[in-house]
Amino acid sequence: IPQISYASTAPELSDPGRYEFFSRVVPPDSYQAEAMVAVVRALGWSYVSTLASEGNYGESGVEAFVHSSREAGGLCIAQSIKIPREPRPGEFAKVIRRLMETSTARGVVLFANEDDIRRVLEAATLANLSGHFSWVGSDSWGAKMAPVQGLEEAAHGAITILPKRASVPGFDEYFMSRSLENNRRNLWFHEFWEDDFNCRL
Repeated sequence: IPQISYASTAPELSDPGRYEFFSRVVPPDSYQAEAMVAVVRALGWSYVSTLASEGNYGESGVEAFVHSSREAGGLCIAQSIKIPREPRPGEFAKVIRRLMETSTARGVVLFANEDDIRRVLEAATLANLSGHFSWVGSDSWGAKMAPVQGLEEAAHGAITILPKRASVPGFDEYFMSRSLENNRRNLWFHEFWEDDFNCRL
């Protein structure tokens, strides 16, 4: 079944041998990892830690960052910390304590989901370390407010990556004008219509 994704960024999906019928409209994480290495080098940092949510997105993102940093040279990884998929109470305080074991590595590269980012910032605030770390966040943070709302001091100065976005002229008007009368070619449109308008056709 041919698939086009608007958000799947896992690098392994670029393998045409395994995913012959898959395509995407966003770049894979390996590109943003390269951009993050470029940001870190432009800031003059040579010693950083990485933080990843357990799972494909976080772990492969950090792996791509480490690989790109090795190729670029001049960048040492203080430590790579993985946040468990189901963190136990106190897990995020432990993450902050671990980051403080190499406290001179104040730059932290994050490939983590929104909830994990928020809880890391909360733990930094509770540990009285707002402003100690400089965060470089992946597109899961991007321009979202949810991870930082109420934690602005801990997040202050963070640099986040987001794929380039552009509005397609006329798309919103076209999309919003779709109805059952003018959109018969989409076989699933009636299901969307029923769900969106809470009705039965």
